[in-house]
Amino acid sequence: MLITSHVSAKDVEYRLPSSITPTFQQIHLNIDPDTPAYSGTTVIDITVKEDTKKVGFYQQDLTVTGASLTSGDNTIALSVSEGDYNMNWGSAEDTIAKGKYKLHITFEGEINKSSDGMYLSSFEGRNYIFTQFEDMHARKAFPSFDEPAFKIPYQMTITSPEKQVVVSNTPVESRSVEDGMQTVKFEKTKPMPTYLIAYTVGPFDSAELTGLSVPGKVYVPKGYADKTKFIVKHTPEILTALENFFDIKYPYKKLDFVAVPNFTHGAMENVGLITYRDSLLLLEDNPPLTERSGPLNVIAHELAHQWFGNLVTMQWWDDLWLNEAFASWAASYTMKELYPELNFAERIVQEGAFGADASPTVKPVKKVVRIQPDVMDGLGLNYSKGESILQMIESLIGTEKFREGVRNYMNTHAWRNTVADDLWAALDGVSDFNLSAMMKAYLEQPGYPLISIDSDGKVTQSRFHYAGADVKAQTWAVPLKLTYKVNGKIKQEVVFIDKKTTRLPQLAEAEWVFPNDDATGYFRWAIPASQLNALLNDLDALNNREKKNVLYNTQALLNAGEVGIDSVMPVLNTLAQDDEAVVKRAAVGVLGQFTYLVDDSNRSDYALLLTQEYMPVLNQLTLSPSEGETESEIKLRNSLYGLLGTYANNDALIKKSEKLAKQYISDPTSVPSAIAGIAIAVSTKHGNPEMFDNIIAAYKQAELPNVKQTLLYSMRYSDTETVNKMLDIALTDLVTPANTLYMVVSVARNLDDQTALYAWMDKNLDALISKMPEYHVSRMPEFVSRTCDTANFKRAEDFYAPIKDKYEGMARSYTIMVDSTQQCLRLKDTFQDDFNRYLSEYAN
Repeated sequence: MLITSHVSAKDVEYRLPSSITPTFQQIHLNIDPDTPAYSGTTVIDITVKEDTKKVGFYQQDLTVTGASLTSGDNTIALSVSEGDYNMNWGSAEDTIAKGKYKLHITFEGEINKSSDGMYLSSFEGRNYIFTQFEDMHARKAFPSFDEPAFKIPYQMTITSPEKQVVVSNTPVESRSVEDGMQTVKFEKTKPMPTYLIAYTVGPFDSAELTGLSVPGKVYVPKGYADKTKFIVKHTPEILTALENFFDIKYPYKKLDFVAVPNFTHGAMENVGLITYRDSLLLLEDNPPLTERSGPLNVIAHELAHQWFGNLVTMQWWDDLWLNEAFASWAASYTMKELYPELNFAERIVQEGAFGADASPTVKPVKKVVRIQPDVMDGLGLNYSKGESILQMIESLIGTEKFREGVRNYMNTHAWRNTVADDLWAALDGVSDFNLSAMMKAYLEQPGYPLISIDSDGKVTQSRFHYAGADVKAQTWAVPLKLTYKVNGKIKQEVVFIDKKTTRLPQLAEAEWVFPNDDATGYFRWAIPASQLNALLNDLDALNNREKKNVLYNTQALLNAGEVGIDSVMPVLNTLAQDDEAVVKRAAVGVLGQFTYLVDDSNRSDYALLLTQEYMPVLNQLTLSPSEGETESEIKLRNSLYGLLGTYANNDALIKKSEKLAKQYISDPTSVPSAIAGIAIAVSTKHGNPEMFDNIIAAYKQAELPNVKQTLLYSMRYSDTETVNKMLDIALTDLVTPANTLYMVVSVARNLDDQTALYAWMDKNLDALISKMPEYHVSRMPEFVSRTCDTANFKRAEDFYAPIKDKYEGMARSYTIMVDSTQQCLRLKDTFQDDFNRYLSEYAN
C-alpha cells in the first residue's frame, strides 16, 4: 500500500501546512436518523515533521469538546481555536516536537436538513441520513484533514438504533448489539481523500447487483426495491467495459449504489458507495429509449470515477477537471461502445461549453481555488470543456494511443495524487504531437479561438467573443483537421496553428474549406461567404456531426457579430431539409435560439413561420411513438413539439396537448414522460388553471421520481395567483431542499414579467435561504435571474443589491448573471430589427 505525503509547491494560507501530515484516521459516530443531535470521536495518526506549537485540522459547524495528542504514554492537551477557511488550531502550552502522534478529538453536531455534509432526509414518513462530502463538506460531519492531497486509509464505526440499516465505503468488519443500539465497524479503506467517504443510515430495502467482479447492492428507500431492475441489468456490463478499457480490475472490495430522495447534484462517486438522485435508479423495468441515456450515462460516469478521481486523485481542487473531464470522456466512450442506439456518437460535447466559455467573466478550467464556492464557479466547464479537450486529443492521436497513455497514467499513479502535468507526460509519451503546450493553452487560460480562413489561405486566430464584449487577446496552439475541396477533389490534412497569423498556400484555390473534421475541435471558425455557399451545396461530403457543426458555428458567428441573420437562415433552412433526424433536430434547436427576439410585435409572424415550415414535419411524425423509431426521431418529435407548442399558437395542437396532459395525470404509464411534460407545459402556458390541483394531487400519489418531476416542473402558469401557489410549494415538504431552487427557477423561466417572482422572494427570502443547500444559495443569481428583459434585469439588481455580499459566493454569481444578461440585451439590440424584417418578409 503506497501512501503519498501532502505535496504543495508552497504553503498557502487557505490550506493546512505541509509540515504535518495524516497517515490514518478512525472515526466513530453516534447517529440516529430520528434525533438531530449527534456526537463522535476521531483519532488521526499524524506525522509532525518539524517542531511546532499547534496542529491544524478542518471542522465546520461542529462543537469540539476535547482535543489532545498522544505519543506512547505521553498526552499533550490542546486548546482549540477557530481560524480562517474552516481551519481549527489545537495549540499546546509547550512545543510539540517532531515525531509521530495520535490526534484525539471529541465533538458534537447537528445533522443538517439541507443536502450537503451529513444530512437528514425525510421520505414518506421515514428518516434517512445521507452524506455528500465533495468538495469541502466532510468537515461538516467530523474533524479531518479535509484536502484531496491527504490521501490516507480511514476506518468508520457507526453506532445507531438496531432497526436501521447502516452502510459505508467498505464491507462490515464487525457488528455488536446492546440495549437496542448497534455498533457497526467497517473494514479499513484503501487510501482515499475525505471527500470520498460516505455512509448512510435508515430503513432501507435493497436489491442485489449481480454479475459484478465484487459484491454489490442497490439500497433504496423502503418499498422501492422492485424499481431497480433496469439498473441491476445494465450496471455489470458498464463496469466490465470500464475494467477492460483501463485493463485494471475495479479497485475496491464492494460496489453499492444508494437512491437518495434529496440530492443537490446528479450523483457522487464515493468509494464503494455511490449515491444517486433517486430518479436515476428508480425506473420502469424497461424505460423508453430516450429515458435510458441519462441513467446509463451517469452510472458510466460514476463508475469511471472509481479509476479517475478515486484510484488516482487530483492534488488540489484547481485540477478537478482531471476527475470530471476523464469520467465524462470515459462515460461517453462506454455509451458509444455498449449502446449505439442511444446515439452518443452524434453528440457534440463542446456545444455545451462554448456559451459559458465565451463570457468575458469566465475563469480558466484550471484556476485558483481557496474556498468552496471557487470550486463550483464554472463547474460545468470541468465536465464539458474538459471532455471536449480530451476528445480533441483522442482524435489527433487515435483511440488506441489515447488508451495506452491513460493506462500508463493509471498504473504510474495508482493510489496517489496527481497534477495536470502528470497527465500531459503520459499522453506526450504515446504521441508525436506536443500535447502539453496545446492543452495548457486551453485549460490554463479562459475562452477559445475563432479561426478565420480567407480565400488566399491566410489563417488568423483571435479570441472568440460575443458582439460588444471586451476580452483579453490570447492565442492557442490549435490543431486544425482540415477537409477542403480543390479542383473538384476533396483533400484532408492536419496542421497546427500557434501564431496569430499563418499562411496555408494549399487553401488558396479551395472551393470550400471545412477546418473541423468530425467536429472534434474546440474552436469556432469562419470562411468566406462564397466558400460557405459552396459547402452548403456540397453537404453530402460531411457527416452528421460536421453538418451540425456548420449550423452551430454559423449561429455562433451571428452572436459574435461576424455575420447577419440573412447568413444564418440559409444554413438553417438547408439543414432543416436534411434526411437525417439528428440534423433536422439541430436546425429546430437553432431556430429555438431566436426566441429571445420574439415579442408582441412579431409573435404572429414567428408563429406563421413555425406553422408553415415545421408543423408538417411534426404532423408527419405525430405525437405518438411508433414501433422501431430511432432515438433521433423521438428527440426530433420532442424538440418540434416543444417549440411549436410554445410559439405556434396552434389551437389544434393546444387541444391535443390538453388531452395528453389529462391522460398522463390520470395514468402516467399512458404517455411518454417527455411528451407528457411538453403537453403539461403547453396546456398550462395557455391557461387551464383548473389543471393545477389535479397535477398536485397526481404528484402526491406518484411513486416514481421521474413522474413526480414531470408533473411538478413542467407547469408554465404565469398568472400571479398560480405562480404564488407554485412558489409556496417550494417551501413545503412536497419539495426537497435539493429541489427547492429548481422549483423557483422553473417559475422564473416561464414569466415574461417577473414582478410576482421577486415580490415572493422578498417576502420569503429567509425561509428560501435556510432551506437550500449552500451551493444553491451561492449560485442563486445566475440560476434564477438571467434574463433578456431590461425591466426584469432592474428587478434582479434591486433584489440582489442588499444580499449578494452576505452569502459566500453570491457576489461572483451575481457578476455572471449581470454579464450574461447584458450580453443578451446587446444581442437583442443588435439583431431585433433584422429578425423582425426577416419574419415580416416571410409573412408577406
